[in-house]
Formats: sequence, C-alpha cells, structure tokens
Amino acid sequence: MDDARFRALHALRVKGMTSATVAAAVVAAPEDEIAAALDDLGGEGLVRHRSGGRIEGWSLTKDGKAAHAELVVDSVDDDGRAALEQAYQAFLPLNGDFKAVCHAWQTRGDDDAPNDHTDASYDDDVIARLAEVDGRAGAILDGVGAAVDRMSGYRPRLSAALDRVRAGERSAFTAPMKDSYHDIWMELHQDLILSLGRTRDAADEG
Repeated sequence: MDDARFRALHALRVKGMTSATVAAAVVAAPEDEIAAALDDLGGEGLVRHRSGGRIEGWSLTKDGKAAHAELVVDSVDDDGRAALEQAYQAFLPLNGDFKAVCHAWQTRGDDDAPNDHTDASYDDDVIARLAEVDGRAGAILDGVGAAVDRMSGYRPRLSAALDRVRAGERSAFTAPMKDSYHDIWMELHQDLILSLGRTRDAADEG
C-alpha cells in the first residue's frame, strides 16, 4: 500500500469520522492526495463516507481497521520507532500537567465550581500555563516530527489552537469537535499509542 493510502487509513484510525481536509492535517499530507486515497479505499471497502446527516465524513470499516493494524507495525523504520518511543516517554508526564491545566480552565476554587470565564485575570493565568505546556511539547514534537514525517503536523496544529485561545476563542481550549487544543492533544496521544503498537494503560491516564 502506498504512503498516501496508509496515511489516509491512519488519519481515520486516529481521528475517527472526519473530512479529507482534517484527515490530511492529522497526517501532514496534501489534501488532494488524501482525498484521492480515500476515494480509492472507499472502492475497496476499507473506508466509507457518510453524508446527509448531522455528522458527515469518512470512517474506517471493519476491514479498514484490520488493514491498518497490519500496516502500522511496519510503517516506520528502526530510527522512527526509537523517536516515537522517546516522544511517548517524554509525553506521559507532560500529559498529566496538561490535564491539570484543562481542569483549571473548566473549573476553579476548592469546590471545583464551573469556570464561567468572567475573571479575565484567572483565565489569562491558565492560558499562560497552557503556553508553558505547549513550549515543552514543542521540543518533543520537533524531534519526532523530523524522524516520522506524518507526525510533523501536530506542532503547527497545536500552535494554531493556542493562538486561537489567546485571541479569545474559548472553545479552542477544550471544546470537543472544534479542533481545539484538547482535541489535537488527544489525537497526538492516540497516534503515539497506535504507532508504537501499544495499548492504553494506567500510565496513559496521567
């Protein structure tokens, strides 16, 4: 299977149902190549497209999931696997810090009352904490992105989400299905686990 076709499968395995545009961003590939690959894979019954409803997009079929499981093991060389393992081990402690920042964004006070975002000073402090986590993540992602090209999209995507948060777009922090920082972070975590052939365990919960 050629690289574009594998990347298309991998993007859907990481993201779930999504568009060709987003799938291409997940695996750092040209959109036209991913769109063409999805069309081909659809003809082979490995992916399917849903339209006309509230949620539209491409997703893997059962056969597509099986095909991806066979291909992902050999999708990187030894150097790439070493870079993925190094990134994963560095990611785990940072993941716990990120979860704490998300908790602080969504709640506040000893009683974990919902954050109504009326205190700009409080929110600014939490955004500063997110920026600190982002800076630490950057060093991890620069290394693995250089070794495994399909991972190179996470750094600019996270940076763009942080810029949106700084510009006042609150949903860009943790809102689901908004290409938020949290959405992209979860995709990165899933990608590392899948690419290394791991299963999620207690260490992944942070």
